[in-house]
Amino acid sequence: MKTLYRNMASLGLLQVANYLIPILLIPFVTSILGNELFGRVSYAQNIVSYLTLLVNYGFEYAATRRISLAEGNSDETRRIFWSVMRAKVWLLLVSFVALACLPLFIPRVEADFRLYLYTALINIGFVLFPTWYLQGIRQMHKMALVNFLIKLLGAVLVLALLRRAEQYRLYPLLLSVSSMLMGAGALVYVVKHYGLWPVSCTLASTRTELKEGTPIFINNFFVALYTTANLTILGIYLDDIAVGCYSGAMRLIMVVNMCVIMPVSTALFPEMSRRFADNQEEGWHYFRRTLLIASVPALVASILTWLLASPVVHLMLRGDFEASIPLLQWMAPLPLLIMIATLFTVQGLYGSGLQRFAPWVGLVLSILCISLNMILIPRVGAVGAVWSWLAAEVTEILLVAGIILFHRKKSCSI
Repeated sequence: MKTLYRNMASLGLLQVANYLIPILLIPFVTSILGNELFGRVSYAQNIVSYLTLLVNYGFEYAATRRISLAEGNSDETRRIFWSVMRAKVWLLLVSFVALACLPLFIPRVEADFRLYLYTALINIGFVLFPTWYLQGIRQMHKMALVNFLIKLLGAVLVLALLRRAEQYRLYPLLLSVSSMLMGAGALVYVVKHYGLWPVSCTLASTRTELKEGTPIFINNFFVALYTTANLTILGIYLDDIAVGCYSGAMRLIMVVNMCVIMPVSTALFPEMSRRFADNQEEGWHYFRRTLLIASVPALVASILTWLLASPVVHLMLRGDFEASIPLLQWMAPLPLLIMIATLFTVQGLYGSGLQRFAPWVGLVLSILCISLNMILIPRVGAVGAVWSWLAAEVTEILLVAGIILFHRKKSCSI
């Protein structure tokens, strides 16, 4: 339990680095770029997030689980490590091919391709930095430290070099450079410190790692459609200023979500996997206890978000961001809803080996959310994107809870 609490605290630092440092840069960045250019950069980051999803490919759970289960077997651990690294390099190449094709389909990308290219370079850093390995061996504090340094270096570079509005492309480029530099350093450290010297990997072993990550990748892709696609669709109907206001509110709620939710979910997953593998009943008992305890801080976070929306927006978002206040208030239930949905899906389905249902859940949610976005955004504007997000989270909880209860009753009747 001591290791678990340390990992949760470390992952809290990781999420602070992921979201709080960039959000603290926003007053500086928006004062230079203005609302419109900030919206343009935010939209580029939104599009590139789909490519990042491809590069990560569910390894944050699939590879983490395999590394955790292979603990003590150095040969198997090395084989998994280099098979995953090889797969990620392949996926990175595919992502850049996809980026090169985007101007054919998205006018915004064609109009400013350099911005999207500079933003996409951050994926090289994601490939180099083996977060999934450190999670698997329960060394999250090291992962958190490196990630903190990545964000800190990026922030220092932005503060030192970004001076004029016409330099807006420099903002994502500097973030990408910091990610690549620190990712390379982290890879060298992990290989040397843990003796993960390169081994020959067969094509079959690489395919195995991809196959293991495929259900999670598909589900993550569908999850992205009903979270990230809101901003994507918003950019189709509204201008960069509206995109900037929605993006500002979304970044604030993501700070809350990731600082509260991801430390709990990511730290618990290896432990949950082992408990389900050892004993199904013990796994379900641990799951129920975790669900009750983890929901409390999420509920507090939701209440505080609604109460403090106005002062938080005025403090963190400089410029004309008044429209972000009601959006953030509508987003206030998300920390609680996402915590419950994440525990059901990641801990319940994945931990108990029911991940085969996850893609179907994601498909239903994606169809629902995209349909609602296409209907609501043209009629009520950015708030329609928030309503669609809320509806998707509630639906996910109901669907996954139903699957888990059905599986439990079926298992008990056998």
